[in-house]
Amino acid sequence: MRDSRYPELESLIKEYEEDSRTIKPERLIMKNYPKIFTMSAASSFEYQIKRRCQEFLDALGPAVASYPNICILRQRKPKEDQMFAKLEGYLGLDGERLNAEKFYELFGGQTFKEMVREHFFKEKAAVLEKITAKIAGLSALLGQGEQYDFDYAKQSELKDSIEHCSFTDAEQAYLGLKLRRNRVAHSYINGLSDTFEDIEKFYHPAVIYVVALELSIQELTSFYEDGYPT
Repeated sequence: MRDSRYPELESLIKEYEEDSRTIKPERLIMKNYPKIFTMSAASSFEYQIKRRCQEFLDALGPAVASYPNICILRQRKPKEDQMFAKLEGYLGLDGERLNAEKFYELFGGQTFKEMVREHFFKEKAAVLEKITAKIAGLSALLGQGEQYDFDYAKQSELKDSIEHCSFTDAEQAYLGLKLRRNRVAHSYINGLSDTFEDIEKFYHPAVIYVVALELSIQELTSFYEDGYPT
């Protein structure tokens, strides 16, 4: 997608594509690529979400009383860390736990979830517009070089996957990425069986979902920064 919101992650994807043409897949550097991508992407998303949560808390002030699920968070850890933990992506005793409902509840529950959903579809439309423009530009270069043909095929595949991506798909893609990040963090050597391409399939919809989360929290933050009553 070459999304400018995360240029370093997009550079990592590009470097993998280049290295995969010249480096044998059994080499250690290639085996580490999926783990590096997982850790880098999930950590970048975590930073952005926590940042928006902190901005929201700063804007709330005494109005925090309007958000009881935030008020009851324990004081022993930073609240933004506890808020982020409500985005559940982990392996429990009963299997994978991929659920964002407790995070939505922090900000008002279903109303906030619908806000995120609305931002998701707007961002999805903007992303598809960019991809469509790239495909149009590459179509004139087909047959003039292997890289052009590769990029055209990849953008076309990406367009198709994003078009068929629902809000729930994107939500689960992000949480699935968070789950894999936790696995790698606990066992770097054996914590991940996914290929780089597998992780990239999580990454693209996850970007759209995280942007939608950010925009929704920012919308609420602006409400309180502007001095509206609770």
